[in-house]
Amino acid sequence: MSIRLTRLLGFRLQRPFTITETVLGRIRHSVVAATLWIALTGIASAHSFTVGLLVVGEDVDASLAEAVRGFLLAADERDGHANETSDGHLGGVDVQLLPLPRDAAGLVEGLFGTPDEPTDVVIVIGAEPAASDAARAYASASTVLRQFVLPDGWDSADGTDGFVSRYRLAYGAAPGVMAGTAYHSARRLDAAVRPLDGVVPKEALLNAWRSTESGLSW
Repeated sequence: MSIRLTRLLGFRLQRPFTITETVLGRIRHSVVAATLWIALTGIASAHSFTVGLLVVGEDVDASLAEAVRGFLLAADERDGHANETSDGHLGGVDVQLLPLPRDAAGLVEGLFGTPDEPTDVVIVIGAEPAASDAARAYASASTVLRQFVLPDGWDSADGTDGFVSRYRLAYGAAPGVMAGTAYHSARRLDAAVRPLDGVVPKEALLNAWRSTESGLSW
């Protein structure tokens, strides 16, 4: 009788421990799976960035639409591929473009992404002092890059004929100064992002951007 009771008690004492081990094992597996998922999605998020393209000045609606077309042409030249889910690539990294100001984006076409503010980077295109005034509104949340508008006669400079031809082929019209300026800004951003594989560290990105202030070959 005592042997049977001991065996019975032993069996009953072992079961809660076995159940506890099973539950803990499942919890561990769940934690590992969740950690792996976070790591993987974090990597995916880190290999993309968002850009706000801010145009200031006169006739902003038309200028912004033209600037977006120029920017997209640059973003598709070097690392573009079929079945894009982003607005292109700069520096080998996916880029999503947000036209700014939002209320002037009615004429913009050809964007796939839907980034929200604040964007990682804001490129400001326009004349002074309006451009600097607009840039200050974004400086606290984004890395702000100033791009000066190209001078008169920019499209007759050496090497621009290739860009003009590609723009005509893509959009059926000659590029205006805003298209050329935004294209140039995207090329500069491509050169800044590529060695960093992203837009951080911020100071390194700013230094790389400044290094091409005198211009890039078309």
